[in-house]
Amino acid sequence: MFDMRIDADGRVVVSGRLDASESERALEILDGVKGPTVLDCSQLEYISSAGIAVIMQTYKRLLAAGHSLRLENLTPRVRNVFVYAGLDGLLGIR
Repeated sequence: MFDMRIDADGRVVVSGRLDASESERALEILDGVKGPTVLDCSQLEYISSAGIAVIMQTYKRLLAAGHSLRLENLTPRVRNVFVYAGLDGLLGIR
C-alpha cells in the first residue's frame, strides 16, 4: 500500500511502496509542491527505479525554479538504494 500526503508545514510524508504502479499518482501529488520541500521517508518501505525517477523529476523541477528537495528519515534499506544509485549526495539525504 502506498500513500503520500502533504502536511500543513509543507513536509511530504511518503509511506508504503513507491514503485511503477504508484509512480504516476506520486508524480501528480509532487507536481503540486512549489517551494523548498522535505520528503519524510520514515515510513517508505520500498522504492523502485520508477520511484527514483519520480523523485529525480521533482528534484530537477524544483531546482530549475530555485528551490531544494531534501529526503529525511530514510530506512537503511531505502537509503542503500539511493547510495548505490549515487544519488545520496545530490539529494541532500539526512
